[in-house]
This record gives sequence, structure tokens and C-alpha cells, in this order.
Amino acid sequence: MSDWTPAAVRAAAAEWVWVPPDAEQVVTSEYQLIAYPAHYQHPTQVAWSSAARPAGELIDDVLSQVSAWGRDSVCWWVRDDTAPADTEAVLRARGATLTETIQVLGYDLAGGVPELSLVNGPQAELVCDERTLRASHLVSAEVWEDHRERTPAAIAEELSGVLQSLESWSDYRMVVFVDGEPAAGGGCSIVGEVARLWGAGTRPSFRGHGAYRALLAARIRVATQHGATLALVKGRVETSGPILRRAGFTPYAEERSYYVPVPG
Repeated sequence: MSDWTPAAVRAAAAEWVWVPPDAEQVVTSEYQLIAYPAHYQHPTQVAWSSAARPAGELIDDVLSQVSAWGRDSVCWWVRDDTAPADTEAVLRARGATLTETIQVLGYDLAGGVPELSLVNGPQAELVCDERTLRASHLVSAEVWEDHRERTPAAIAEELSGVLQSLESWSDYRMVVFVDGEPAAGGGCSIVGEVARLWGAGTRPSFRGHGAYRALLAARIRVATQHGATLALVKGRVETSGPILRRAGFTPYAEERSYYVPVPG
């Protein structure tokens, strides 16, 4: 019998907050505020919030810190356990706009991996050398608008980090090629028995040809080889969500992100 009850899956999802080494953050008993590097699509984010005081006071404190960082906006994530319960309504009343809705989807791997019907379909490769690393950058440029110029030294440093992560299989990335061209890419972090599948996307010209499903299947296959018993994804409702549900993933929760400008 699986230990992955709905409550356990939601708890695993709530623990999933990524803070890279080059980010700054403020973590209190009421919220986690993260300042990612400026090249990120949403560089300043409230990962979660839970407070007993009025939402307006909490929001004012967060915006004050965002302003102190010299940033002009923050993306505030809300979910079922966000407190106070009217946080989302207060954000809207202050002019916040909904930017993204994601579903928390899980797949219990105790019964095997999802059936994705990929015979003779696109194949994924592990990012483990300069060729595959640059291929993943090409996908990121089109999918996530990450157009950073990378020097040879920066490439070498990043590749060193990739190879170090592969020694423990704590993190890995994969790229799907179609007719020799990088078509899709994404990563996975294995935390305990949870495979956190992240950053997946397909270049627009390759969508609809099975690249995302090939990427999903490959990452899960590797994860199960290294002890994962749950595959966890935070998928966009409009794009990856339908593919994941068709593959057998179960939706457990929803999270919404609001763009909040800092008052001038």
C-alpha cells in the first residue's frame, strides 16, 4: 500500500520552494520572500504566506522589503492554506493581477510509471556535456525568454555544477531532440522519495509532436531508478496540465500567482 495520501502529496508540494545560491530571501513565521536574479521571468516572489494579522498589514510589510531591494513589483503565490483567508481578495482590491495558475499534480510510482505510448517517438538525452547543456539553453531561450549571453568560462562553471549534481542524482536535466534539433527540456530534483519535475517546456515550433511526453517519461524513468516513489509537478493549467492528467497524474491542489506593483 502506498504512503502517498492526498494530504501527504499536498505536504510534499508545500515544502517545494526553490532558492538558488545567488538569490536573497527573507523568511519569517508569516512569509517567505525571495529575490531571484534579475534575469528570471518573475524575479521577486512570495512563495507562501500565513499570518494571523490583517492581510493589508502583511502586504505592506512585504512591499516595503521589495522596495528596499530596489524592485518595483512582486509575484505573490496564494493557495488553499494561505492565511488570512482574504489575502487573495485584498491583493485584487489593491490592483494585483492574476499572472499564472498552476495545478499541483502527483503520480504514485508504486504501481509503475505512466504509460505514455512513446514507441519510436522523440528520445530524451541527459544533460551531461557542453552539447546537451547548450541545447538546454536554446530551449530555455525560447520557452522562458532566458537570453543571457554565456561566456565559455560561465559554460564551464555551469557544466561543472551539472556534473557534480549527477554524482548524487540530486538534480538532473534532460533535453529532447527532434530531427537533431533541441525541442524540449526540463529538470528534476530528487528529495527523499519525491521527484520534483520542474522547468519543462517545448519550443513553439515543436509542440504537438510528443516532445513533452518524451521528456516526462525520461525524467520519471531516471527518478525511479534512484529511489523516487512519487512524481510531483506544478503544471500550468493551460499547457502541461492537460498532458499530465491524460498521463494519469492526479490534481491535488491549485496555486495562483498575482503580480503586485510597489506603490510609487
